[in-house]
Amino acid sequence: MEIIWTQAVLAGVVGVVLMTMAMVAGRVMGLSTDMVRAIGLLFVPDRDHYLVYLIGITVHLFMGAIFGLTYALLLSAVGAVEVVGAAAAWGAFFGVLHGVVVGAGLGLLPAVHPRMGPGEVLSAPGFFGHNIGVGMPVFLVILHIIYGIVAAVVYSVGVA
Repeated sequence: MEIIWTQAVLAGVVGVVLMTMAMVAGRVMGLSTDMVRAIGLLFVPDRDHYLVYLIGITVHLFMGAIFGLTYALLLSAVGAVEVVGAAAAWGAFFGVLHGVVVGAGLGLLPAVHPRMGPGEVLSAPGFFGHNIGVGMPVFLVILHIIYGIVAAVVYSVGVA
């Protein structure tokens, strides 16, 4: 099946918006999940608070769009585009894999993030975000499952 690129980008952006809303809910529950700020601080220092968030949300939305394309390719590869339920199930599965890869990568983040680590603006999250809180590893995977299901369903519905 042919990939509908605009639908895939839309699906990824909708997925990342809902995932970001869930991150805000996580902050209310005591989990420091301000990924938008962490991304923004990759590019600019903390002194310009608004620019940090503007760059952070822009890059986060762009990453969501790129992953939307990736999920669309994967859904097409497994033949799960035309059936919304199958797309949702595969999206959840891809989300678990995505969350595991991201969680493993969090342990390496201080090595590449200029403002993360001892004496820096951001604390090191640790492997699977275990330094953030006891529930963070599970929450991290749940966030990516949310992304996966939403992106897969939005793509599937728009293509069918």
